[in-house]
Amino acid sequence: MLSYFRQLIFLFLLSFFFTSCTEEKKPTAEKGILEASEWNFQNKGIIPLNGEWEFYWNHLLDPTDFITLPTKSYIEIPGVWNGQVIDNVKLPGSGFATYRLLIKTSGNNERLGIRIPFHFTAYKLWINDNLLAENGKVGTSKEEMIPQTLPQYIYFDTEGNEIAITLQVSNFYFDKGGTPAAYKLGNENQIKKMHLRQFAIDLFLTGSLFIMAFYHLGLYYLRRKEISTLYFSILCFLIMLRTIGLGETFLISLYPEFNFEIYIKLIFLGAFLGPSIFTLFIENLFPEDSKPILGKISIYMGVIFSLSLLFPAKVSTFLLNPFYLVLAFTLFYQMYVLIKATWNKRDGALIASVGMFVMFLAAFNDILFDSQIINSGYYTQYGLLFLIFCQSFLISLRFSKAFTSVENLSQHILKIYKANSRFVPSEFLSFLGKESIVDVHLGDHVIKDMTIFFADIRSFTTISESMTPEENFNFINSILKRISPIVRKNNGFIDKFMGDSIMALFPLDPKDAITTAGELLKELESFNDIRIKSGLQKIDIGIGINSGSLMLGTIGEEERMDGTVISDAVNLASRLESLTKVYGSNIIVSEHLLKEVSDNIRIDYRFLGNVQIKGKSGSVAIYEIFSFDESEIFKAKLKTKTNFEKAINCYQNKDFSGAKILFEGVLEDLPNDKAAEYYLDKVSVLI
Repeated sequence: MLSYFRQLIFLFLLSFFFTSCTEEKKPTAEKGILEASEWNFQNKGIIPLNGEWEFYWNHLLDPTDFITLPTKSYIEIPGVWNGQVIDNVKLPGSGFATYRLLIKTSGNNERLGIRIPFHFTAYKLWINDNLLAENGKVGTSKEEMIPQTLPQYIYFDTEGNEIAITLQVSNFYFDKGGTPAAYKLGNENQIKKMHLRQFAIDLFLTGSLFIMAFYHLGLYYLRRKEISTLYFSILCFLIMLRTIGLGETFLISLYPEFNFEIYIKLIFLGAFLGPSIFTLFIENLFPEDSKPILGKISIYMGVIFSLSLLFPAKVSTFLLNPFYLVLAFTLFYQMYVLIKATWNKRDGALIASVGMFVMFLAAFNDILFDSQIINSGYYTQYGLLFLIFCQSFLISLRFSKAFTSVENLSQHILKIYKANSRFVPSEFLSFLGKESIVDVHLGDHVIKDMTIFFADIRSFTTISESMTPEENFNFINSILKRISPIVRKNNGFIDKFMGDSIMALFPLDPKDAITTAGELLKELESFNDIRIKSGLQKIDIGIGINSGSLMLGTIGEEERMDGTVISDAVNLASRLESLTKVYGSNIIVSEHLLKEVSDNIRIDYRFLGNVQIKGKSGSVAIYEIFSFDESEIFKAKLKTKTNFEKAINCYQNKDFSGAKILFEGVLEDLPNDKAAEYYLDKVSVLI
């Protein structure tokens, strides 16, 4: 195996060396001219516009001003102008300047594109004599300019064999000024692909960080003792803020008027506070291997630098270089903890160390890039994403080991629990936060949002009169055996068996209850086929569904107690089930539940009107779901839905004559529509 890996590494290094040797050297600018006349963009790809650009300090020149050139100098792009010496004067971060670059092309008159990177902190750009890009407002003073940091993509047709780029940049808001990242030139398709690729990557990173932030926040919410998940959630959120402000900066793309000061502070919040949060995370995972005094120094320094965000953005940018010393100390301390934990063979330490090492390299790259030592880009978010995957695997590993341990130690308890769960739903204990039934006490309760599902066998009394007690029990159980697995399969549990009816609860998603109702009616068709072949009466079921907040707990007395749910939402669900007999419907739901599921599941429904519910001061809008009715009935209800709902509105607006005409029309297409018959009887009396 070791030999196999060595061969893979050798082949990788060999291919990398071969690629490096055979890759054609890309042209660079010299003395303000980039010679690309021999460069074929279609075959050779995109080129960076790196090298020496003409530089005119304290001048804002447009293309017409270069007829009589002022005194020029040269500056390396990408790079900031801080520290550049012009006329024996060392340039500060604040100021304004004009850049110019002439690009010699093949003269093919093709359509090209340029990716313009972010600048510090406003610019205007001309291609030849055409102003094609502007970011913020360029000015000669802080009062005149408007800062903004946003990469852009421009496209233009070439004429002749020369392209002149004129660039004005001004900065009075940031510690550094100029063009810190590389321009990219290629044909239109290449630049568009780059744009889509970069935007997709940033969007993917942001989405991943956002999901993982809330995922770990949810883990902390479910298990408060695992405070490391809270720290990791905060870290993901901070880096997410940094991600939407760097790269393609789609925060500014979406909101161009976004306040520059706030924008800078969002980015620096992640930079200054993120390492401190990560230190807390590492120390919480491996407390035995930490040095609390070093950790506190790291955390306090991060907090102190974060306080600079209370001042103008220029203060934070000025403190960035000193902060790198603190960051380096923090990263080395974190690596020390992880290496020590790995050496001591702590669970998950090796995985965390690998993730942290990649994160360390990404953060080190960002330090060098910000310091203009290398020209790469920001990669902290990529490093964090890799660390997230390592952390997720670590959490999975811990849960897996915990489950294995519980299984090995709890076989006997599990058997008892299974026996108890036949009488008390395990979900009931779970929501009460109890591990077993012995932990349950009178008055234990919890408030939770759930979906309540009532189902009742219609005309059971009439059916049962012809059966013996034993036949009654067998009949009920034969139906419940079909209902219960469907409820469980769709993430619900039956709270109560009430003779010929059940009450089930769905704690996750309201659409689970709708799915259950549809599958139950389909199962009932198979059951009825068997009964009809045996010469028995067909069975119908009415279902009422509602969702809302309810209180789940225990009632009774110390020697005899029972679990139950109490709430207005439960009462309404029960009432909806009883109304199925009045309207001849299979399924009736509340308006509240319909709004929750209508965007997540394809269903057909119709408005049945507003009804007065006992215990409620106002009326409640109710709806019939007929998606699962027999085919002919479904088609008829779908056809008459519009007129039926118009008739309901006429009835509610006391236009009884209009309602009568419409209900009669509905009954012509669907003679057995019990809901239409019910309303027709009412309006006939009122006319």
